[in-house]
Amino acid sequence: MSRTSRVYVQGLPQLIQLNGHNNDIVFHDDEDYLTFLNCLRKAGETFDFALHAWTLLPNQLMMLLTPGTKEDLSRLVQHIGRRYVPWFNQKYHRSGSLWEGRYNSSLIEPEAYLLIAQKFVDTRLGERQAVRGERPAWSSYWNNIGERQQQMITPHEQYLRLGNTPQERAIQYARFIQSPLSPSIEKRLQDCLNQNRLLGTPQYCQRLERQLHRPVQPRQAGRPRKYFHNQVTDWAWLENQAACLLSRYCYQEVRLPLLESEGNNAAFTATNEPFPLAGGHSALLRGEGTMGCLQMINQHPHLQSTSKLWYQGVMFRSTENTGEHIEQYQQLGVEAFGFAGVDIELEQLVLQYDFFKSLGLQENVELKISSTGTQQEFAAFRAALRAFYQPFTSIFEPEWAECLAMQPENLLRSDNPLLAKLRSIAPAVGDFLGEESRRRFDCLLESLTKIHVPFEVDRWLYPSNAYCQTHFEWHCDKLMEHSLLCRGGRYDDCASTVLETPIQACGFALMLDPIMRLLRLTDKHLLKQQVTDVVIIPGSPAASTEALSIGRSLRKTFPQMSIANDFSHMRVNACVRNARRLGGRFIIVVPPDGAATEVALYDRDSGEEQTVNIAKAISILSRSLNALPVC
Repeated sequence: MSRTSRVYVQGLPQLIQLNGHNNDIVFHDDEDYLTFLNCLRKAGETFDFALHAWTLLPNQLMMLLTPGTKEDLSRLVQHIGRRYVPWFNQKYHRSGSLWEGRYNSSLIEPEAYLLIAQKFVDTRLGERQAVRGERPAWSSYWNNIGERQQQMITPHEQYLRLGNTPQERAIQYARFIQSPLSPSIEKRLQDCLNQNRLLGTPQYCQRLERQLHRPVQPRQAGRPRKYFHNQVTDWAWLENQAACLLSRYCYQEVRLPLLESEGNNAAFTATNEPFPLAGGHSALLRGEGTMGCLQMINQHPHLQSTSKLWYQGVMFRSTENTGEHIEQYQQLGVEAFGFAGVDIELEQLVLQYDFFKSLGLQENVELKISSTGTQQEFAAFRAALRAFYQPFTSIFEPEWAECLAMQPENLLRSDNPLLAKLRSIAPAVGDFLGEESRRRFDCLLESLTKIHVPFEVDRWLYPSNAYCQTHFEWHCDKLMEHSLLCRGGRYDDCASTVLETPIQACGFALMLDPIMRLLRLTDKHLLKQQVTDVVIIPGSPAASTEALSIGRSLRKTFPQMSIANDFSHMRVNACVRNARRLGGRFIIVVPPDGAATEVALYDRDSGEEQTVNIAKAISILSRSLNALPVC
């Protein structure tokens, strides 16, 4: 089978990786490093490419560059192989290939991921260096933070935007790379390298796929699963994971009504069409939970001082503007009132990270964060955008004009070529932030870095709801257009307007439907964990009463355990198989005659099957309590 041709797009930077054969060492000493850099320098005099970042490790080299043509890239790699490899083989008396197969490459979407890819290269460490917390000695890291000048480096346009002078750019970049790189980004980068794919946003990738008529996004390894466990069980487990974590953070659960009055403020979500009720009344199906929490705060003023609440349940939204099609979705929301400092936002971000980590999804999720400043600062930014776009309104499409009037910041996120060109010279929200807003946001980012929560500051992230100051979202690009997993931020101004009294408010919402899809997509074993500790099976219909009696007694003795009675009345072997599918740790089979002097006890973990009396069974269950997971 022929090899798949590499994806190449003129003007897009590429990340290149070469590994030593069988992970062998390719750089032993300083002479090796200097000889390779000399080969690279001569290649730059012969071929057309701009080198933005590089790192040489003992068994690997990485480069971030923009080639002039596709041939220049392949000739660069050939030049390295023809110059450095013979010299290396002669020096160390070896023969054969030095590199492991073809070089790995990945296209990079400049606006979204160029600086992240450069950070990935500049901070690339070997295992020993990572343990010691060092920086790679042979790297463009020192050039890009302004400590050593390297003539080979050509700064990319995205790097040049960091400041007006080389000193400003070096300071901003040094600050940028201090935060940990998200495991999700590292995994995506490595997948793109291994598969010769594009690292970019889903919208950018889809647009490029339509132009090239070929896939450019990394594929999921393995075949899709054909069978899932009981969905009710999966949902119960997921919601229980969240409830246990929130209780440890001292958040109190509240119950919100399914129907809301039509007079509710719609600042947080799109309002559904009125739902007709008996007697000529109408109401709205619950679209989100923030308004319900604000109503509760309004009814109980003592909660306005400090309160931490959470809710979960079914929400509804209109799929079309007419409101004729309503779909439901599962959401879990968290709200905190009366906390003015940045600490509450930091706690909620840590809580979200801990939640995804408890699900084993930390390598698949990415935190994007931004600051819009106060309501007045964001309003000034919007006014500047309207003034900037005003000369171009004669060529605007109708939907652009509507967006300009309502939410002009959304024009900055458009993939339209005209709007993309205007975006590079349009006003930036950071230019309108006051000193207090900047200090507040910097404090939050520094704290996230100290506690090792990976994040990305996304300057194109703007709130779709009435957030001020901090706004954040968690995404997973594996889910394509449905990548949003969580959204939140601070909304002091909006909450104060609704309650007609000054109040501080901060919260977020977890989108449980895409989180569940991600768990199934990644085939997490967590969904298969036991949900039933003991299953009691009657050997015959006549033994059902005795089985119920045993279950009742065990529930009184072991209130921590979940104990289920099997009422299917199938054959015992079939009931045992079903109990094992449910994840039952212990299976008790009552004799067919109903005389429960002795029962058959199956232990899933040890694989033992024994006939014991009830007292012995209770003793075995008692010893197992230490091994049961604690919420």
